[in-house]
Amino acid sequence: MLLPQAKESKVNENLSNKMALGKSIKMYLTIFIATTCIYMVLYQYHMSRQPLAANELVKHPEKSSSSSSSSSSYIASYLWAPPMLNNSSNSINTTMGQGLVQVHGPNATDTSSVSSSSSAASNSVSASGSSFYSTVSLPLTLSSASDANNKSISTTTTSTTTTTTTTVANAVVSATTTTTTTAQKLKTTTQPSHAHKSMPPLYIITPTYRRPEQLAELTRLGYTLKHVLNLLWLVIEDANKTNPLVAHTLDRIGVPYEYLVAPMPEQYKLTKRAKPRGVSNRNRGLDYLRANATEGVLYFADDDNTYDVNIFEQMRYTKKVSMWPVGLVTKTGVSSPIIREGKLDGYYDGWIGGRKYPVDMAGFAVSVKFLHERPHAKMPFKPGYEEDGFLRSLAPLQNNEIELLADECREILTWHTQTKKNPAALPFNQTRYGNTNLAFIEKLLVRP
Repeated sequence: MLLPQAKESKVNENLSNKMALGKSIKMYLTIFIATTCIYMVLYQYHMSRQPLAANELVKHPEKSSSSSSSSSSYIASYLWAPPMLNNSSNSINTTMGQGLVQVHGPNATDTSSVSSSSSAASNSVSASGSSFYSTVSLPLTLSSASDANNKSISTTTTSTTTTTTTTVANAVVSATTTTTTTAQKLKTTTQPSHAHKSMPPLYIITPTYRRPEQLAELTRLGYTLKHVLNLLWLVIEDANKTNPLVAHTLDRIGVPYEYLVAPMPEQYKLTKRAKPRGVSNRNRGLDYLRANATEGVLYFADDDNTYDVNIFEQMRYTKKVSMWPVGLVTKTGVSSPIIREGKLDGYYDGWIGGRKYPVDMAGFAVSVKFLHERPHAKMPFKPGYEEDGFLRSLAPLQNNEIELLADECREILTWHTQTKKNPAALPFNQTRYGNTNLAFIEKLLVRP
């Protein structure tokens, strides 16, 4: 039988054990709640920095053109970027961000005036057809990646043991370290480099015309251009109105573009001699640049050629005129400047024809500023002499002012491949195939 003193001691011990158990439960609950709060804060931070999926498109509603034009005009705007694109309300800013195509001109000084400048461009071509325009925003600068470093997660915990205090402290330190590491990664991957900030825009002028291979060739060229930053694709068709199939193809590719029309003058259509194809298209592109661009580089890229993307980055910094070899041209197999002891010493081509500049259309690029200094420069309606006539119209132009690209013209980065001509498709049998998938495919065929 226990003595009263022993009983009292036993009761005190049980009470002490219960108090210790209560404190332990309270301590673990505190740790659980604190840890949960830390992970919730980290999850919210992570979600706030979650990027858009790669190549996600954001398309603006279509707008109709002014009533003065019988054809409709649309403005399609895209946001296309690698996975690091910032998905915040500040993703488009007045500085146009990294690699953002910017149409320069008197009415295009910031993002608020893009709509007005695009409308002006549409009005300027309303007489010749519809105009399609889109912009692409490549990796933009986060509003302030350094803000992540200034964020701290404060957690107050009460603990009666040194071990518990150390555990919670380690959790807080670990969470803060993770936050700092994430912020540093974001800062590294989203801040544009100096090269991107100062990257001149490229204006790619592509003449096209209705034929069975048209959509295939535009698709091939378009997905090549999709690898090039800060670029505007001027697709100009030899037609009286735009083709919805072409517009659909350009929309699907996602490269920023302007779709215009420039029909060949009737006097050249009726001739039985060789026709000056693509001349009205290219001159229309030059008119567009004079009205809307102040800097950058223009390049005539036919849709039946093959291009190494490296040539686009090399031509981007052209000061006046740059040249390089083009493969698969005439019987010589290549058209190229001749370089002797580091200097331009003539031209190698299968047909010279009395030309001062016997080069292929895919073998030169011109600075937009240099073009502005030659307001009368244009391409002549003279088959076989289009390149020579245009380069002559840029006079005065000395040989030592021509920049030699592609490792001083020792590499071939463009090829005049051309596409095999295909006959027109046979008429579609609506009675036999009208209720099959072929009825949908039929709508995608371009018939001359």
